Amino acid sequence: MIYRRFRRLKMISLLFSLFLFVLFTSLNVFALRPPSAASKIRDLCTEFANSPPPRRSLLLPGVHDALSAKIFSDHSPVLFLSGFGASASRLGAPDAGILTLSEMEDAARCAVAAAGRTPVIADGDTGHGGLSNVRRTVRGLARAGCGGVSVEDQEFPKRCTFAAGGGVRVVSRDESLRRIRAALAARDEALEVDGNEILVVARTDCRAALGYREAVERCLLFRDAGADIVYAENLRNGEEYVKLREEMEGDTPMMMAQLQLHGTEGGPQDQALYDSLDIGEMGYALALYGVTALQATISALQSTAKEFESGNGIIRSDQTRVSLSTFDNVKTTVGFPELNEFEKNI
Repeated sequence: MIYRRFRRLKMISLLFSLFLFVLFTSLNVFALRPPSAASKIRDLCTEFANSPPPRRSLLLPGVHDALSAKIFSDHSPVLFLSGFGASASRLGAPDAGILTLSEMEDAARCAVAAAGRTPVIADGDTGHGGLSNVRRTVRGLARAGCGGVSVEDQEFPKRCTFAAGGGVRVVSRDESLRRIRAALAARDEALEVDGNEILVVARTDCRAALGYREAVERCLLFRDAGADIVYAENLRNGEEYVKLREEMEGDTPMMMAQLQLHGTEGGPQDQALYDSLDIGEMGYALALYGVTALQATISALQSTAKEFESGNGIIRSDQTRVSLSTFDNVKTTVGFPELNEFEKNI
């Protein structure tokens, strides 16, 4: 009898010791696990909201491939993988619903890997189809390592609002809300089922087609549905952005996007462009400049191509406006010194 009791106590002691081992091991693993890309973005937005004026919004440059992500990751706290840019870079095609989800996921994996610790928000466009496609888009981009995904209310196939102007076609208000709810449900599944955390940026493109008031109503619906960040594309002026932020009461972070035009492009000569301090003062946590890097890349490549042709293959930087990077800088940028150091220490 005493022996049985002793064995029972010994078994209980062993099970309790095993329980403590598993518990503390799990706690240690959790404590050592680096913060997710989504939590980094959330923390940055919270830091902005709690900072005293003058507040500077987070610079959010649009990148279009791994190299642009790698370069801008040293200069910005968050990156935005632009669908416009990815379509141009991977396909040489316009942002008109041509880029597939699988191509965007591949671009995202490369950009996330190149960006290192800098979190990436990916352009999810319309979700690439119906509600089941929205679900697949959110979970797929979360699996690729993105910290956020934007989902918009255009009809599929979409077109860039800045390129389409008043020709943007959007789904109904009810359908736009269903799309965001699908994205939010997929966000929760990504975490609970796949173990991947991602934020949903709910975006409306309806201003040009349906007016300012409809844009406000959709933003309010997206906020109330639980979107992590809300974003209205292509409002008319700064006054509308200020008014929208005032009407969007609460703590939901907001994003503001800008495209830098030239007067010769049909835009006003005195186009109002706001820097991150201006945008921060308006109350927007994120200042998106979605195609600035692409504009610079295209300009540089076109100028270089012309000089390459006229110089019979030789670029004479001292005689032209084309500026070539030194080859040492090219090697450093793509990571040769880091690779050499790694191999030397093996």
